[in-house]
Amino acid sequence: MANFSSKRSTRWFPCVFLLTACLASTAQVAPLAPKWLAGTPPPPVETFADGLTRHNIPLTELDLLAALKNPDPEVRSLAAAQLAASDDHAALKYMITAFQDERDPQTQVNIAGAATWLGSNIAIEQLKTICRDVNQPSTARLDAARYISNKQLSDCFPAVREIARNDQDATVRALAITAAINYRGQSDGAEKIAVQALNDLDSTVRVTAADSLRYLRATDAIPALQNSLQSEGDEIAREHLRETLRVLQLAADRDKKEKEKANPR
Repeated sequence: MANFSSKRSTRWFPCVFLLTACLASTAQVAPLAPKWLAGTPPPPVETFADGLTRHNIPLTELDLLAALKNPDPEVRSLAAAQLAASDDHAALKYMITAFQDERDPQTQVNIAGAATWLGSNIAIEQLKTICRDVNQPSTARLDAARYISNKQLSDCFPAVREIARNDQDATVRALAITAAINYRGQSDGAEKIAVQALNDLDSTVRVTAADSLRYLRATDAIPALQNSLQSEGDEIAREHLRETLRVLQLAADRDKKEKEKANPR
C-alpha cells in the first residue's frame, strides 16, 4: 500500500501521516500534505494511468516496459507503479533491472518500492541498503524506510531515528518524525523520537513532535510536554502543546477510571 506525491513530482511517500491510499489497478497519485483552503474541495487526485497519459505513454505492457527507460524520471516511476498496480508479475524482472540500473536515488526508491508490491525480495534488500546509506538524500532514505515498514520489517527504523535527530533540514526532520510514528511496530521508539524533538531548535519540528505524540496517544509523554510548554517561546507551538496536553490528559483520566472500574477495591 502506498501514497504518492503530487502529480508533478517524483517524490513518493508510502504511508504518510494521516494520508493513506490503497494500491489497486486504479491506484492514485495522492497530493503530499495538501494545503487547500478550508471549505473548498481538494484538488483532483491523479491515477498512475492518468499520469502516464499526461506524458503520452500508452498503457500496454510493452509501452510500460519501454517507459522504464524513459529519459523522464517521473515516467520511469509511474511506469513501474502502473505495472505493479496491474499485478504484472511477468514485468518484475524488468523492474528489478530498472532499479538496479537507475542512477537517480529517488527514482530508484520509487521503482524498487513498486517492485516490493510484487513480492520482490531483491527490491526489499535494495531499499534496506538505501535507507542505511548516509550518502543518499535523506528524503529518499525515508521513502525507502516507509516501504520497508510496510513489510513490517524493523531494519530501517534506526535510519529514520538518525535523520530525525541529525538532519540539517528542519523540514526533513519533521518528515522523519511522521515516518517514525507510522513505522509499523515501532510506536515506543517513535514516541522517544517525538519527545526528543520537543527540544528541536525549529518550532515547526516541535509542532510536529507535539502533534505526533497526540496521534500516538502517548500519555507517558505528559510530563515532557508540560516541561516543554513552560519554556516554549513560539505561540503557535504553545497552542499545539496545550492541545496535545489537553487531549492526552483526558485520555489518561479515562484510562485511570477504566482501570479503577476493572479493579475495584
